Amino acid sequence: MPILVQAEATIRGIISDLDGVVYRGETPIPDAVAAFGAWRRQDIPYAFVTNNSTRSAAQVAAKLLRIGVDATPAQVFTAISATANLMRRRWRKGARIFAIGEQPLLEALAESGFEFAGEQAEVVVLGFDYNLTYGKLRTAVRAALGGAAVVVTNPDVLTPSGEGFEPCVGAILAAVTAAAPTVAPIVVGKPETHMIEEALTYLGAARADTILIGDQIATDIVAGQKAGLRSILVTTGIPPQPMRGIVPHRIVPSLLDLVERNGP
Repeated sequence: MPILVQAEATIRGIISDLDGVVYRGETPIPDAVAAFGAWRRQDIPYAFVTNNSTRSAAQVAAKLLRIGVDATPAQVFTAISATANLMRRRWRKGARIFAIGEQPLLEALAESGFEFAGEQAEVVVLGFDYNLTYGKLRTAVRAALGGAAVVVTNPDVLTPSGEGFEPCVGAILAAVTAAAPTVAPIVVGKPETHMIEEALTYLGAARADTILIGDQIATDIVAGQKAGLRSILVTTGIPPQPMRGIVPHRIVPSLLDLVERNGP
């Protein structure tokens, strides 16, 4: 994969993925923890965008604090909040939904005023679910075949864990669309830019001075480039899968490489 060599550029804002960049599952990546510590001391603002739909922003911030990265919930933009925001914009309060996901996602949807239903749902929401069953998949497919819209928290097919990799929401989506091939899913997380735009507003930094860091080309790098940011691929997570026409601005083995140069 070619690496574009860029002239030195100032970094005044950082938007970073989490899984595979700052930690793998519950295991912190030491260089990443050190890098964010350095950026905090340099007063360079940063925010996090994650396709993970199993934790709320408060839970993610608490995890970051535990591993040594200074963070507050306001700095964390998750697929959960982005999905709930999109649902509120597109569907009325009280709309019937069927959701596959962990409790934080289900709670966010309930708090947004949606009514949980089964095969008669108007919208199917697909998120990460450690307790996925054939029954849940069957209900999602039957609702989709009946005309329900399908909203997907994120399209990742793999997610890093402490023991290697786990199938992610994209694998659930693949099963649903294999059974209901006319479905046109609405994707919320990266490579869409909903969370990135929210993070940019929080940072208040110009796009030209902001970098996006991620470990996956198809989601992180594509999203960063769609948003007009310099996009940095770090090789600490999912093994890079090249995409035709998509070239990161820089590829690094460690986030400390960015701190040392203060520019991609």
